Amino acid sequence: MRAADDMPAEFTGPVAHSSLWLWLAVALAVLVVAYYVLSWWLTRPPRPPKVLRVDVDTPGLRAVHLSRLDALVAQVQAGELSARDGHQGLSEVVRSYVASVTTLPARSMALADFRSSAPPELTEAIELMYPPEFAPDDAIAAERFADAVAHARRLVSTWG
Repeated sequence: MRAADDMPAEFTGPVAHSSLWLWLAVALAVLVVAYYVLSWWLTRPPRPPKVLRVDVDTPGLRAVHLSRLDALVAQVQAGELSARDGHQGLSEVVRSYVASVTTLPARSMALADFRSSAPPELTEAIELMYPPEFAPDDAIAAERFADAVAHARRLVSTWG
């Protein structure tokens, strides 16, 4: 075996890799992870703000609005109101209840406002009532009235 001094001059030991490549690889991995996290963060749907009020008599308001719903359904079933007018009444009762128990200005909000700033269950109920209350044909309104009433009752019963 030869000693290190006996080795030819052109022979050198193993070449060490530059630490620059390691840091570039780590930086690239961090950038890829940051890209995906940032993409997810910026494209997620916004959360609706907490809107429930705590200083109102919710059980009392709930009872009043549920009785208004019952009276409205009775008028539509008796033929005193058309289904289209019934949808408008449902929308008014739901909007009144929501305006009473939340900070949302529900009485003056358009459907686009509900979609952008209201909780999903409220938006769903309003979306169900919206087309029939503006439909020129009462058949569409009559067809969807029972479902709209169920959504309105569920919303008034569970909110607050």
